[in-house]
Amino acid sequence: MFDNDKIDTHQFTLLVILFVVGDALLYVPSWLASSAKQDAWLAAAFGCVEGLAIAWLYTTLAKRHFPATLIDLCRSVLGRWAGTIAACFFVSFILVDISIMLYEIGDFITTQMMPETPIEVVILLFTGVIVLGVRQGAVTLARSSELVFPSFVLLYLMLVLFISPQIRPENAQPVLSEGMKPIIQGNLRFFGNLEESVILLMLFPFVRNPGKGAKAYATGLAVGTIILTVFSTVSIMVMGSDMTALLAYPSYVLAQKVAVGKFLERIEAIMAFLWFITVFVKISVCYYAASHGIAQIVKLPRYRPVTLPLAMICYALALVFVPNRPYFDHFATKFWTPYTLTFGLFLPLLMLGAAWLHRSPGKR
Repeated sequence: MFDNDKIDTHQFTLLVILFVVGDALLYVPSWLASSAKQDAWLAAAFGCVEGLAIAWLYTTLAKRHFPATLIDLCRSVLGRWAGTIAACFFVSFILVDISIMLYEIGDFITTQMMPETPIEVVILLFTGVIVLGVRQGAVTLARSSELVFPSFVLLYLMLVLFISPQIRPENAQPVLSEGMKPIIQGNLRFFGNLEESVILLMLFPFVRNPGKGAKAYATGLAVGTIILTVFSTVSIMVMGSDMTALLAYPSYVLAQKVAVGKFLERIEAIMAFLWFITVFVKISVCYYAASHGIAQIVKLPRYRPVTLPLAMICYALALVFVPNRPYFDHFATKFWTPYTLTFGLFLPLLMLGAAWLHRSPGKR
């Protein structure tokens, strides 16, 4: 590990919450509605239980080899060569995730807020801010989460409260009209978003108490999924499943519909600020994990020299890997869920099984 300071468990909880909400706050309602229709809230609600399950999987694996990072876990469980290959794949997964989120930021700002600004400029500026934050270390990221979380909660509650008069429960009916298949399809996409939290294993070694850290991991995942479930449910009940499914950023449009009397209207800036908070935390964690992972793989004494070259790579990937919005929608719909399941579920299960097999028969 490159940082000597420790993260308190409550800081880690807040970090997990903001990470899980992340970029999903804007588009998850659309994903769920396109598959599960008016039953989108059920598809998201099942994710709360799944979040606890994967939290158990990740923390069980991490506590067995504490204070190992995700890279150390790969090497210690799978062996030197196979573990290094797996670690490289994990880092590539993180880089793809970063590039997609950077594109999301650029696309959102240039289509919804500043249409005359080149997307390249937006991505470049946001990448620079991320690098400055990551170079301060994991503990600084955790403290930043602690600092911005009260603002996030306040703005989130304000938005839900102001839009609540427009809620129409009939938009979420009839329940289970098309059976369980659409709900399962929607839930798989939601579950794929939760699988990205495997990246947080790169920060778990910095938690002061691994036992309490496991509880913080589970709590953060549960609260994060509840926040997304509530927002998805509100979107469906206000705009209907058909409209929600058609919108690229339904949560932003939802904020535009707020009308309290004749003096408080169109508070979409609140929604944008909420999203900037969560996506900044998520990209920062991913960027730190990628920098830290590359430094461990090539055996550098510090991770900070990696941050600037990595920024150039991520900037280029964000512009090349996702050339336009239709391509992004196609990739997210067809490939992102199996891609995240590979790294967030199958490989951790493989490592946990390998770790169990490595134990002596007397300890099983």
